[in-house]
Amino acid sequence: MKFLTVLIPLFAAAFLTTLPHMSQAQRLPVERSMIYNTTQHGFAKVRDVARLGKRSQRFEVRAGDCGWDDGWSDCDNDRERSELTVKKNWRPGTDQWIAFSIYLPEDFRTSSRVRATVGQVKMRGGPTGFAGGFPSEPGVFQMEMLGNRYFLRVHVLSGPFDNVRNDIKDYNLASISELRGRWTDFVIRLNTKTAPGALEVYKNGTRVAAHPYNQNYAPREYYFKYGIYRSFVSRNGGPMPTQVVFFDEVRMGRSYDKVAVEKQRRAVD
Repeated sequence: MKFLTVLIPLFAAAFLTTLPHMSQAQRLPVERSMIYNTTQHGFAKVRDVARLGKRSQRFEVRAGDCGWDDGWSDCDNDRERSELTVKKNWRPGTDQWIAFSIYLPEDFRTSSRVRATVGQVKMRGGPTGFAGGFPSEPGVFQMEMLGNRYFLRVHVLSGPFDNVRNDIKDYNLASISELRGRWTDFVIRLNTKTAPGALEVYKNGTRVAAHPYNQNYAPREYYFKYGIYRSFVSRNGGPMPTQVVFFDEVRMGRSYDKVAVEKQRRAVD
């Protein structure tokens, strides 16, 4: 399996390094989802545009960009993706904060029928069920692009652990048009210390979504993925548009101040 190491901020191209102002918590090991999906255009560290520092992470998905690993095939299940999985998991009973900045090119296009996921928290050892006739392991949430909407999709679960019912609650975060041609900073809080827990999203320092998180189905662990992931792509009625998304300042920590990019800019300045 091929592994990548992403340094946050991204100042290194091909080797590990730690700058004096960086904490060990800012070093996030990652791996590419679907190991047999290694197109050169799918993922790269680039200098074209960056939020803070010299480089950002560029993801691109074209029609037909599907991959597989030993237990799953996107190609056989109507999906396309280029994603990274952060290899830093956490257990229930924590107050976890995740931050990332995204940039959409001016010509970025979406589908009005097929959602593009550009960030999600999943569960290992969590409840199982079915979605669209396929076996499903529901996640906690996904951050989705559809039409002109960028929104938080929360999975509200009920029923038996091995045949869970998955209802959906959506929260609008931004329009796609306002994300084009500029960096937008997002911070997510998943607090599972209390019952009910809390799921919050901040955009450029302002809270734009809050959801009381149901903890009746505590998994073994949670983990975070980001990039571009498109499911049930045949619903588009033709090839999906090529999509490019830039990510920078991907951070995880135990408070807003530890992860928010504007806090780190003050520290660097």
